[in-house]
Amino acid sequence: MAFKRSNIPGEDIRLAMEMTAKRRQLIDETPATPLVYEYGVNRLAKALHPGFVKAVIADKTPCSADCVKITLKAEDGGEFPYFRAGQFVTLSCKAGESFLNRPYSVISSPGEALAGKLEIMVQRKGIFSTFIIDEAPAGTELWLGEPSGDFHHDDIRDKGHILAVAGGSGVTPFLSMMKAIREGSEDFRMTLVYGARTRDHIPFDPDAFRGDGVDVVVVLSEEEADGYRSGFITADLLKEYIDDDTSVFMCGPDAMYRFVRGELEGLGFDPTRIRQERNSVGDRKVDEIKVFRLTVHIRDAVYELDAPNNETLITALERAGIPAVVRCRNGSCGFCHSRVINGEYFIDTKDDFRRSADKKFNYIHPCSTYPESDMEIDIPIMNP
Repeated sequence: MAFKRSNIPGEDIRLAMEMTAKRRQLIDETPATPLVYEYGVNRLAKALHPGFVKAVIADKTPCSADCVKITLKAEDGGEFPYFRAGQFVTLSCKAGESFLNRPYSVISSPGEALAGKLEIMVQRKGIFSTFIIDEAPAGTELWLGEPSGDFHHDDIRDKGHILAVAGGSGVTPFLSMMKAIREGSEDFRMTLVYGARTRDHIPFDPDAFRGDGVDVVVVLSEEEADGYRSGFITADLLKEYIDDDTSVFMCGPDAMYRFVRGELEGLGFDPTRIRQERNSVGDRKVDEIKVFRLTVHIRDAVYELDAPNNETLITALERAGIPAVVRCRNGSCGFCHSRVINGEYFIDTKDDFRRSADKKFNYIHPCSTYPESDMEIDIPIMNP
């Protein structure tokens, strides 16, 4: 309702008074229909960033000597959030007295997840994996954090051919990428070079992925067999699959990263075209294990627990059954961003991704921080 100024003295006051009366009349005549608070952009934002999704274990299938494929379904029968092939999700659940969180790369394609099926591969090597594989039956409820991570193909950053180098369960993000290439949600070529000890330790069927712009090369270190390469992933093997349109993606143990980077350096390969998935921060080597007292604030709640100096703060929180926010477990995403009220701590420089302001005002990422004294911290609340 527009207000037009008048050139007649005093007329503006009269017009303003009339406008007030007209506004009151319009308000009185307006029906009591609730306003629309959700728009298309809100629905899109919720679909892309749903926070935590409640899921259940639908099936467990052994796929190698030490790996099991876990099939998850959304509890309400709905869709899982969209993700880029190569990203990971965080699974959270109560296991005994502990509240555990672990990141797992998705092995489903984006299309499969949107159809209601999301799969991960779990390798038996820890508390959470043992619980999921051996103790959690079908129907077990889990909280699934929204997909995260930048370990995916980017047309601007990466070349049109990806030489994927993997070992052990590090093949998981590449399984998703190969499926995405096949279904058409990703458009690049891939050569997967996968290292395993024996054929029994291969957690996927190489023949099921060959074709449609994908090639698979399996290298066995402790066995010789027809159709497989033997030995290790060396420069001589890598150079067979490198051209001017190649980027290298790596996912596996740190020892593999160091070795393969050295081999690529010997070939003169541009290091800016090498990308690797970061592994979770593990236990710290210390001369003497000391146990400190950790006081934790989560809004109005206060907890006290023991925190050894060889374990990250997030591990101590999980062991005590405290539902702590965490995602990447390597310090890079900042999701567990927390404030140190007092106390000393240690963060390895290679795992310190804090901003300069965080360092100045004493903020940390508990997933990559070790206690060096009694500590008091304030952490965000988990809202699944």
